[in-house]
Formats: sequence, structure tokens, C-alpha cells
Amino acid sequence: MERWKKEYDRIVVPEKGREKMEEAIMRAKESRKREKRIRIIRRLGGAAAVFAILMILPNTSRTAAAAMQQIPVLGDFFRVITIREYQVDEERYQADVKVPEVIPEDTGEVPKETVQQAKETTDAINFDIQKVTDELVEEFKNTMEEYEGGYGDIVVDSAVLTDDEKWFSLELILYQGAGSGYERHRHYTIDKTTGRQAVLSDFFGEDYVNIISEAVKEQMRRRMAEDESLTYWIDYEEVPEWNFESIAEDQDFYVNKDGKVAVCFNEYEVAPGYMGCVEFIIEQ
Repeated sequence: MERWKKEYDRIVVPEKGREKMEEAIMRAKESRKREKRIRIIRRLGGAAAVFAILMILPNTSRTAAAAMQQIPVLGDFFRVITIREYQVDEERYQADVKVPEVIPEDTGEVPKETVQQAKETTDAINFDIQKVTDELVEEFKNTMEEYEGGYGDIVVDSAVLTDDEKWFSLELILYQGAGSGYERHRHYTIDKTTGRQAVLSDFFGEDYVNIISEAVKEQMRRRMAEDESLTYWIDYEEVPEWNFESIAEDQDFYVNKDGKVAVCFNEYEVAPGYMGCVEFIIEQ
């Protein structure tokens, strides 16, 4: 993703294309930017009394970590606890990082083989969360050390989007700011009946890439026709290399509370940065 963003930043835009894009961007840029900054400031507000503090909750006692935070059980099968925090509140640098971990609960009502599969699935999910979070924090710490006069802030947070009888979907929110901001989302969805992490082919078969890609294109065109403030990179003749062609084989998605698949794209993937992270509901 970072490589893609860097390639985007290096693209030289034709003057005609730039004027067209900037006209759309200016209609929404300022309000979107204010909304994002307010959201980040609210998240960082809890650390206002902390000055350059690094706090690591012990990984050796997940039960103690959960008890300290009084985190309730989320549903009958999974719960989410914060196992580690990293907070910084300085004049030029701020960080509010809460690393979640998903834990399957053996309630006695779920088959043992499903519980075992769920443990393997959550182990893989937790490893991925830990990896991406560590990378973001390490980059932030290196920046603070190398650029004392610079600016930067990071936020790592999470939210349970769906937790019903069938599906459990967790969203990991990653924000990185240095002048302008860049927000990414990662989603993890588990089928409670099997304990396995869901994949798009479970819903749309082996041809899921083509099916979903065409549905996304149709929604992009319809949304822009209905709202001129929206811009997606589709049918963009001035810079055709920006045009969305296809989802990735491992495209990010989650299952919403209505049981529908929401395909997700991070900033700059399929639209200008002012659009933020975008998603499309794909009907089965």
C-alpha cells in the first residue's frame, strides 16, 4: 500500500486533468479535513495529561489486562481486549496506540473442533495486527529521533463492526499524520459456525474478482452521477493509469450487520485523498 501511495505522489498530472480534479476536491476537501482532524484529536484527548509516556501492558497476562480495563465480553464466542498501549503527547509528536487482541471463548455451547479452529484463526489475526502495529510505531519512533523539529502523529484503534450469531467482524484503524494525514483500515471477519476467517470466494465463488470489480465500477459511476462532490478514479480519460480496473485477490472486506459484504479501499486507492477510506456493499 505504501508503495502504491508513493507511486501516486510521483505521477505528473496533465493541466486539464488537474483542473478538473481540483475543482471536485475543493468542494469537499476542507470539511473532510476538519472532520478527520476532529476525530483524531478526540481520540488523542485521553492522552492529554501524558507527556512523552511509553506504557506497555504485559503480554504475559491477558486476563489481568482485560480485568484492568473492565472490557465486557463481546457476544457469545469472541471478545476483544487491549493488550498493549503506546502513548506520546508532545508539542510536535502525538501517538495514541491501542493494540487489540481477539480471544475465542469456549462457552461449552460451541463444538470443540470449531473452538480449536477459531483459536488458530485468531492467532493468525492477532499476529497480523501485531505486525502492522509494530511497523507503524517503529516508524514513528524513528521519525521522532531523526527529526526533532518535525511533526507527526499516529493513531491505532479498533472497533467491532459485527457480532451476531453468524459473523464476527473487527476493524483495525491506522492513522499516520505529518502535515497531511493518511488513514488505513484493515478488517478481519470470522465465520462463527466454522471458526474460520472468511474469504471473498466464500460469498461469490471462484470468479469473485470479476464479479466484485464490475459491481464496484457500477457503483462508482452511479454515485458520481448522483453527487457531483464525489470523485472516483473510473473512466478518467486525462489520467487513465489512475482508473480502477480490478480488486485484489486478497481485497479487504468485512460482513456488516445486515450480513452483506462491504468491500473496502484505503485512501488514494480508488479516489483522491479527500474521499478518505471508501467502501462498497456488494449484493450476493
